[in-house]
Amino acid sequence: MQEQPQWPKETNTQQFNYGWVVVAAGVLMIFVTYGLTYSYSIFFKPLADYFQWDRASVSLIYSMAVIIRGAAAIGTGWMADKFGARKTMIFCGLMMAAGYLLSSQVTTLWQFFLTYAIVEAIGVSGIFGIGSAVASRWFTKNRGLALGIIASGSGLGTLLLVPIVERLVAAYQWSQTFIIVGIAAGVLMVGGALFLREPPQTKRTTAIQEKSSATVSVALKDVRFWLVMTCFALFLLGTQMVLVHIVNYATDVGIDPLVAATFMSVIGGVSLVGRLSTGVVAEKIGLYKSLVLICIFQGIAFILLLFTKSVWMFYIFAIFFGVAYGGEVTQIPLVISRFFGTKVMATLMGVALFVTGIGGAVGPWLAGKIYDVTGSYNWAFIIGIIASALCVVMVWLLKRAERKD
Repeated sequence: MQEQPQWPKETNTQQFNYGWVVVAAGVLMIFVTYGLTYSYSIFFKPLADYFQWDRASVSLIYSMAVIIRGAAAIGTGWMADKFGARKTMIFCGLMMAAGYLLSSQVTTLWQFFLTYAIVEAIGVSGIFGIGSAVASRWFTKNRGLALGIIASGSGLGTLLLVPIVERLVAAYQWSQTFIIVGIAAGVLMVGGALFLREPPQTKRTTAIQEKSSATVSVALKDVRFWLVMTCFALFLLGTQMVLVHIVNYATDVGIDPLVAATFMSVIGGVSLVGRLSTGVVAEKIGLYKSLVLICIFQGIAFILLLFTKSVWMFYIFAIFFGVAYGGEVTQIPLVISRFFGTKVMATLMGVALFVTGIGGAVGPWLAGKIYDVTGSYNWAFIIGIIASALCVVMVWLLKRAERKD
């Protein structure tokens, strides 16, 4: 009798693949992490008004948090590869909780730097990279879909948590809200981490061997890695600029803060579509075309911002920006797994988050500084347009580099 073929678990309808539980846990943790991270725009003016800090200073705290969580991501990624994702993610969840609880008690800028830009940032550092790496090892087929679903957690967080935080700040002020979200973050993050599990050795080996997995040192010497990092650093410069300052800009032109918070919700909602579809689209039309598309959408969004003053125009902007914001997050782990495999993916994701985070850190601070000097965000938006155009150039160079490989 002819032997029946053995299908991968993710295509076997008779046996449940635990990888989908890992994906669900990743969605929960990224939902909490990035929903609270992008709620910084809600805390921005209350903190500035309470302590009489200028916008450049409040932006700098966020920018430093982006850099520090990127640097810490290298360490937490290595910890996950060495000691396991579950233990590392529990540590990250407890650090997040501690960061928000301590931030509720600050009285000076330097204290806020320690509690938010260091303690909380270390907690945030490992969530996306480790979650993506663990999920990637569970899937050889449908990996793009799995990573898209995990990345949708940040869109869900932006859609649902940002307006919740806005209402909490309105009802309880910024300090009490930090306490509430700190406790909630600790409980949900630790709870989600308990469901993480590495795949069986056979599946893990298949995922690693499907691509000749590079070591960290080999990847860092590959020009493609640095072209990818430059592209996403430029992209994040624009993304983080918007996510931190869009509520400020909207309220500056006379829009109610509660309405301004809905712009973030629309961005989050639209980004869900981008996150869920980008992995699949990249597999259908090609990685390079999908990268170019999100860069174009971000450039259009910044052009719209130069002329956006009314509520309906903000919603149109939010749709274009949401598509770009949604597509970007999924692409990073897809590119890394494609070029370098999954064996040391958590560590490489950490390096990627650090390098790209430099751009993400420059964007918010630069926009705040430009506003303090000029009283307008126009030049910041123009810089966002230029950065989006340079992203397209980086994609073109990446494509040429792969052809020569």
